[in-house]
Amino acid sequence: MFYNRGMARYFYKALKDQKEVVSGYIDAESSAEARNKVKQLGFLPTGIYEEKPEDNAGLTSSAEQAKLKLKLSEKILFTSEMQTLLSSGISALEALESVAKYSSSRRISLVAVDISESIKSGLTFSEALKKYSNVFGNIYIAICIAGESAGFLPEALGYLLTLLKKQDTLKGKFIQMSIYPSILVTILVGVFFLMGGLVFPKLISGLNITDPPLTVSILTGSVSFILHYWFLILIFVVGLCYFINSIFGFDHIKKAYSDFLMKIPFLSDCIKYFSLAHYMSVMHIAYEAGIPITESLKMAESTISNDDMRKRAKDVANLISQGKSLTDAYYQSQLIPGVLMPLIATGEKTGKLGQMFRDASIGIEKKLDLALDALARAFEPLLMVVLGGCVGYFVIAFVQMYSEAMSSLLNLF
Repeated sequence: MFYNRGMARYFYKALKDQKEVVSGYIDAESSAEARNKVKQLGFLPTGIYEEKPEDNAGLTSSAEQAKLKLKLSEKILFTSEMQTLLSSGISALEALESVAKYSSSRRISLVAVDISESIKSGLTFSEALKKYSNVFGNIYIAICIAGESAGFLPEALGYLLTLLKKQDTLKGKFIQMSIYPSILVTILVGVFFLMGGLVFPKLISGLNITDPPLTVSILTGSVSFILHYWFLILIFVVGLCYFINSIFGFDHIKKAYSDFLMKIPFLSDCIKYFSLAHYMSVMHIAYEAGIPITESLKMAESTISNDDMRKRAKDVANLISQGKSLTDAYYQSQLIPGVLMPLIATGEKTGKLGQMFRDASIGIEKKLDLALDALARAFEPLLMVVLGGCVGYFVIAFVQMYSEAMSSLLNLF
């Protein structure tokens, strides 16, 4: 077969009748013309890729991919740039090449180059992202898969951008919350070493106290041990961290820890609503994309990290496979709050389940905001109780030491 000299060959992926994925090759002078030709065939193009020699500048080492990490701010920048470019109508490959060329972050450029090379080899954008599951996470990839399948990847990236910005805001809140406690803890540690390493030892030696109070002995002994054997403490801490990290590789340990977190007031609500917000968002996008409900449930389940919540999500899928309605499956598994059950039931009866998933997602996000505010309000009183206990201990030790000093002075006279 002969091609016109001014034309290039493009590989396309598209949706037929909004459901079936089709692919093939077409000749055109530009990617825009190739996209138009695909539309003339009656297909909805999801990717247009020009055939050209592979660029070896990408990441070819799986070891390099495993080590590569993007900070939260870099994920936000990458998602924002991709969402803006895709919204303008250009293909994912063109968007990635632009990000790789003009991004201010070298790590983002490396990721963009490698993903673009994967797309040229025949993968879709979301399939190429799977190589970077350690960078973007299951939630990010699941939402991209759902959005790309539906033909509205820019909208999916827009949701992810909002989600990442919320995470950044939440991170900022925790940092802001930790400034005041950090100052108090630093002062407390300073007082601990000052009293246990200088003040009390001076009083004991100056007044020749042979039997100091127990509270004072514990304080001075702790400071002396830390100062003399700090290297042993450092080794112990490192070993303990390694041990904890190792035991979390066992499923039953992870499950026990997950169950423990779900029993902590305020924190359990944050974990539950955070998981459900992602779950419902993926269900909304996947269902609107025309993906079968069983596949949508599997995609949504992959976004949940908490073992208890994931088990309930699996129960929903199992009940659906047994012939139960979605409403009954959610009711029996108790995955979602009862207040949202009328939304699911109404959507199932009226055929507007996708819209109901979206409304449920919005409702859960509001509950998440309330849960986070409650956790923030509960954190400060808890810290004050801990600090108050430490200060109280210092006061008791000082009073007992003062009494012992007075008794020693009286004995001298």
